[in-house]
Amino acid sequence: MRKIIFYILFTFTITEAQWQNIWTSPNIPGSASTGYLSFQKIGNNWDKRIYYLDSIKFYISSSSTNLNPQYTYFFTPEEKLAGYQLYSLQTDLTGDGITEFYVIGYVGTSTDYRQYVKIFNIVNNSIVFQGNQNNYSYSYPTLMDINSDGLLECIFTKWNYPYNNTYFYEIYTTGVTSTEGNNENIGFNLNQNFPNPFNSETNISFTIEKAGHVRLKIYNVNGEELTTLIDNYLPSGNHTIKWNGSTKDKFITSGVYFYELSIDGKNSVKKMIQLK
Repeated sequence: MRKIIFYILFTFTITEAQWQNIWTSPNIPGSASTGYLSFQKIGNNWDKRIYYLDSIKFYISSSSTNLNPQYTYFFTPEEKLAGYQLYSLQTDLTGDGITEFYVIGYVGTSTDYRQYVKIFNIVNNSIVFQGNQNNYSYSYPTLMDINSDGLLECIFTKWNYPYNNTYFYEIYTTGVTSTEGNNENIGFNLNQNFPNPFNSETNISFTIEKAGHVRLKIYNVNGEELTTLIDNYLPSGNHTIKWNGSTKDKFITSGVYFYELSIDGKNSVKKMIQLK
């Protein structure tokens, strides 16, 4: 009996993705930090620009595909001591359609200092607000509409300096509508611990936009892990954990420490101080 074998030929049509390289940057020093941020508001959207930060300066490039600096800010010695803590507010406070930035400075030494904060317009390096008084240490700024009048307020925590374990709030009106807040979805937000500096205990709060596995760890200034406060699956929303300075086998001494939040491959690190 003859066997008849049929071969069926399937023909597939493969459409290649139309990928085209539109820009390749020049070499970037490994010591520099770079990335994209929302810089200029055009209609309801924010135009992205490349930023560049090294041990001397911070600058915004002239476009999203160009590393040539258009606006540059040079760090003061106090801001270098603070570790180049410069951030975008992603809010236009001056009416020019461009986001404002703030930078932190330490007056004193790396372990005994008061902290100042400066909000500035990078277009002309003019100061929008500066909290820098000899008898006080300023927190990071927080923008929110606290009285539901449609306008943003800027909130600071001020610590008496030298530190005596007391603090108070200072709130300023900005005249900016609250709809001009942060429009960028970053997945989670890690807040500055409060109080900071702290004596016996402090609160670390953060917000995650979707449920996931969260890790919150404490490190010393040498990068050594001291303890893990959270290593668990958490639902979306706001979370706060209270820490009393205890580690695996002892309590921390006065000094500078770091706490790191990790979720879905993203990390955020902030500095905190214990004073006893």
